Amino acid sequence: MSEPSASASPSSSHSSAPGAAALELRPWAGPIELEFGLPGSKSLTLRDCAIAALADGESTILFPGECDDYWRMKDCLRRLSIELDDGTAEALKVRGRAGRFASGPLELLTGQSAVTTRLLLAMMALRPDVTQIDGHSSMRARPNKPLLDALQELGAGVESTRDGYLPARITGTKALVGPVRVPSDISSQYLTSLLIIAPLLQHGLEIQVQGTLTSKPYVDLTLDEMEKFGVQVENRDYSSLRVAPQTYRARTLSVEGDASAASYFAALATLHGGRVVFQNLGTSTRQGDYAFFGLCERLGASVRRTREQTEIIGPTASLGSFTGDVDMTSMPDVAPTLMVMAPFLPRSTRITGLATLRVKECDRIASPARELRKLGIVLEEGPDFIQIEPLSPAARARPAAAVDIETYHDHRIAMCFGVLGSLLPGLRILNPGCVAKTYPNYWRDWERCRPGV
Repeated sequence: MSEPSASASPSSSHSSAPGAAALELRPWAGPIELEFGLPGSKSLTLRDCAIAALADGESTILFPGECDDYWRMKDCLRRLSIELDDGTAEALKVRGRAGRFASGPLELLTGQSAVTTRLLLAMMALRPDVTQIDGHSSMRARPNKPLLDALQELGAGVESTRDGYLPARITGTKALVGPVRVPSDISSQYLTSLLIIAPLLQHGLEIQVQGTLTSKPYVDLTLDEMEKFGVQVENRDYSSLRVAPQTYRARTLSVEGDASAASYFAALATLHGGRVVFQNLGTSTRQGDYAFFGLCERLGASVRRTREQTEIIGPTASLGSFTGDVDMTSMPDVAPTLMVMAPFLPRSTRITGLATLRVKECDRIASPARELRKLGIVLEEGPDFIQIEPLSPAARARPAAAVDIETYHDHRIAMCFGVLGSLLPGLRILNPGCVAKTYPNYWRDWERCRPGV
C-alpha cells in the first residue's frame, strides 16, 4: 500500500515557502518583538482525540493543534465511525462510542505521526476485526515491536513487517488480559498507548515498566489527560502503573500552546535579543519541553512566567554558556533547537541524553550534525550525545553562497535550521513544507519575528 506524502501546503505570508522545493532565508539584524498564540500542543491534541473517541458521549476539544498529525488522527477516527464535527478551527466535537468502532476489515494511514500510530495500534486491539495500519516511509522506519509484543501478550493478534515495523495488522479482542510488561528506554509512547486503553479492559490493566522511564513528562501528560476525562491511575513510581476498569466521561477542555514549538522562538529571542510573549503557555503546563526556557535563562535571557503566559527577553550583554553537560533526557524534542544555538555560544556545548533521537522521523543526532558541518561548524557526535564548538569568526563571515539544508522529511530539522537561517546568510531549506506535520504556519510566524516587519 502506498502512503501519500506527509506534507501539506499550509498558507504563509513568506512568499511561497511551504509549497516551494526550497526556501532561501535572509538573516535578520536587530532585536525582535512578537506577542502571539502558539499552535495547540500536538501531544495534548492527539491524546485528547484518542481519549474522547473512547469516552461515552460528546466531548469538545477547544483550540486543537492544527497540523498534519492532527489531520491524520481525524481521518483515522472517521474511518472507525467516530463522528467528528470540525466546522470551526477553534473546536473539535468528538462523539465517543466507549470503545466501539466500525466493523469489518479497515486500513488506517497515519502519515509521519508516531503518536497517532501507536495510539491506534493499541486502540485497534479493542476491535474484534482486522485493522491494517501503515504510514509514510519515515514512519515505516520507526520501531513498534515493544508495543506490538505487549498487545500480543495481552491476547491480540499481531502481524507486522520486519518484526515490529509498519505496515502492521491487528486483530483485536474484547478479552485482553494483563498484566503486561513494556520497556522504558525506547519511547514513552508505548506506555502511553497501553495506559489509554487500559480503563476499557474488563479487568483493567497492570503495566510493569522495565528499567528507568524515558521522557517521563510525556507519561505525566497522559496521566493528566486521562484524569481530566475521569480516569484515575495508580502510579507506583513509574515502575508499575495499575488502571482499574473505568469509564471515560465526555467533557469540554482547552488545549494549551505547544511548548516544543515555543522553543524556536525562545531561541530567536535569546540569540537576537528583544522580546517574545507566548499568550497561551505558562506554568500551569505539564509539557516537559517548557523547561527549555530555563536553558535560555542560563544563557542570559530573562523569563517572566504566569500560569497562562510566558515572556522571554533576550540578553542585552553577550550570551552565556553552560558549565558541564546539558542533559536533555526529559525534553529530547527540543534538543535540535539547542544544537543550532550552540555554535553562537562562547564555549563548547555538550548535549547528552539523546539516545531516543536516533529513532525519530530521522536520526536527530546524525542528520543535524551533517547539516551543521556543511556550515563549517566543528562537532563530535556519539551514541547519545553531541558536542558542538563555537562557530569561528571566519565561518560567520563566509560569503553568502547558498548552502542547501536537507530536512530529511523532519519538521523539527526544518524549524531549528530556520533559527540558524536568521543568523547566517545563504541557507536554503529544502522541503520547507514538512513543518506542516506539527506547525503549518511556522514560516509565517518566523517572518513575523523579523525586526521591522
